[in-house]
Amino acid sequence: METRSTNIELNQKQIDEIIKNCKIAMKKYKNVIGILYNGIDVKAYKNLEEINVAKELQNKEYYLSFFNNIRIDKQRIYQLTKKINDTLHTEFGIKNLYHRMIFTACALVAKRYGASLVSGMNYETFHTSIHSTLAKSLESSRRQNQKLDLLLEVYSEIKMNSTENQDAIDNFIIWVSEISDCINSDNWNGEDVMGIFFNEFNRYKKKSESGQVFTPDHITSLMYRLIDVDKNDYVLDAACGSGAFLVKAMCNMIKEAGGVKTSKAKDIKSNQLYGIEFDREIYALACANMLINKDGKTNLEHLDSRKQTACDWIASKPIIKVLMNPPFETKYGCSTIVENVLDNVKKGTKCAFILPDKKLEKISQKQTRRILSHHTIKKIIKLPEKLFFNTGVMASIFIFEAGVPQNEKEIFGCYIGDDGLVTVKNQGRQDVYDKWNELEDYWVKIIHKQSGDKTIQWIDPKQHLSYQMPKVEFKMNKSDFRKSILDYMLFKENINVKELQEKISNTILYGYNTKGIENELLNDWINQKKDVNDELSVSEWKEFEIKELFETNQFGKEFQVPTGAYVKKKNLDDGDIPRITVSGINIGVTDYYSSNDSNYKVYNNFISVSFLNTVFYQEGDASLDMKVHCLKPKEIELNKYIALFLVSIIRKTIYFSSYADQISTTVLPKIKIKLPVDCNKKPDYKYMQNYIKSLPYGDRI
Repeated sequence: METRSTNIELNQKQIDEIIKNCKIAMKKYKNVIGILYNGIDVKAYKNLEEINVAKELQNKEYYLSFFNNIRIDKQRIYQLTKKINDTLHTEFGIKNLYHRMIFTACALVAKRYGASLVSGMNYETFHTSIHSTLAKSLESSRRQNQKLDLLLEVYSEIKMNSTENQDAIDNFIIWVSEISDCINSDNWNGEDVMGIFFNEFNRYKKKSESGQVFTPDHITSLMYRLIDVDKNDYVLDAACGSGAFLVKAMCNMIKEAGGVKTSKAKDIKSNQLYGIEFDREIYALACANMLINKDGKTNLEHLDSRKQTACDWIASKPIIKVLMNPPFETKYGCSTIVENVLDNVKKGTKCAFILPDKKLEKISQKQTRRILSHHTIKKIIKLPEKLFFNTGVMASIFIFEAGVPQNEKEIFGCYIGDDGLVTVKNQGRQDVYDKWNELEDYWVKIIHKQSGDKTIQWIDPKQHLSYQMPKVEFKMNKSDFRKSILDYMLFKENINVKELQEKISNTILYGYNTKGIENELLNDWINQKKDVNDELSVSEWKEFEIKELFETNQFGKEFQVPTGAYVKKKNLDDGDIPRITVSGINIGVTDYYSSNDSNYKVYNNFISVSFLNTVFYQEGDASLDMKVHCLKPKEIELNKYIALFLVSIIRKTIYFSSYADQISTTVLPKIKIKLPVDCNKKPDYKYMQNYIKSLPYGDRI
């Protein structure tokens, strides 16, 4: 190390001098760090190459740590975590997925804190070494957070069906040690190892019992940048799951501070990261994840963010940034958690939440008004549709400013249609082609500038609280109506659709014979009738909201129609009344039941619409499974011709609806369908009837 007076700039002359002296030292020593300091600026050289270091002078360990750079092989980590997961499942017999995760995480913590885990140890010694190291590593933090004992409790509760396989124990130790070496490398940015680790284990589980959907690592990185988190911020995740946001924040903040050896890094870990998790086992997992980082776990709390206790805890902390992916389902309190966080952080706090696209439009109007009267939605960033590919959920990032009313201010919106990741067999979605870094920089720039991309839109909060996908031009073909007719006919003829598809396939391939309607359908397919895809002219048709034309069992008080009662399948008796479900075949019928339950309700002559967008005509009596709606026209009595026309229109209208647009009690009434109209601009039901009769098979239903 060489020092200069503060009035001497660190220019080439001073640099040449430090390089010369480093060369002298390198004649004896393999690794040399040279430090040049003038009381203001710091320059450092690792084996003669300049390196980026903290702006303030640091201790010796900080500079020596630049030699601790084990290269991280992500593919190897994937391989190891898969082997660990499979071994714990098959050789140790740990059936509970989260127990396998926690056991592995605890072993990594133990390695991080110096546990003696070596091949040849029997299970008892191996298990005890992990437990004792955990207990010792928690000791200094126990005074700040007594709940850290819960990690030891959960670890102790994990039961093995088999502990005699020494090869399995040895392999587990070897694999965990190799992963631990990567985590200890200064090349580790949090996501490189733990992101892979949790991705592998969660591959087998769409969600936890508490509704968690784990956040992909590249999205945690994006959100960190979108709300401009820096090394001096105090960050909260009030539904922290395994701790992905907090680990990402910790890694980025520490990197900005100059590295893990800086005094600022210690302050970040101890005082600037706050997390809440309700699920007991996931809380233990979050503690383990933070412990692997050798701190940051003392401000994790095992609380329920829906309750006042958690609100009081949040309000007592100096939080100024929020990064969260709360449980999506209403039954786990998604909107309540969001509102509680916004209400209890300081005014002006930037809060980024991942939520289902339409979540804020599906909560009660009273809650929506309450949230917007106190807080502002600044931005809505729709995420790629494949992001949560194993859940079917379409999600967006909602960025709020807490404590500042919306006052009808427009909301910036944009759509990240592609994140560049691809699905790798048994390894989830990965950035195989290294596209994300460039894409992330692009989108951060676009979102901060609020200009420069064709997907940008400005959303009127009085109209929508979600990004609006471009409206697909409404088109109807004859084939759309023919499908509705054939669905109805096949059910009436008691023909199994799947069996028919197989027969048609076999007939084409092997010349099998079919009979009756089946043979007609086969010939129809082979001859490819020219009118099948003829497009109808709909330019003169008029739009109507569902609530204008139909009554339904699901609208409740607003339409003066009683909400349809629901009786669980297990409480029904075998009978002769079809049960309509979300199934897309056999017009939704899966079985036949009856019941004397006072809540059991039977409908007749209606259109069924399920929350998964399946639409069918039900001519006779039928009962409804949960989340299936019953549509009955207000002005006319349905017949099969009009019904099949309307079924075709409703199907096509909602065809492009995503899972996030499930046909719920709030979505269905507002859906607009386009219909032919008469001279009075009313739905032309006579035209609908005659059109269906004019189509092939239409005269035979």
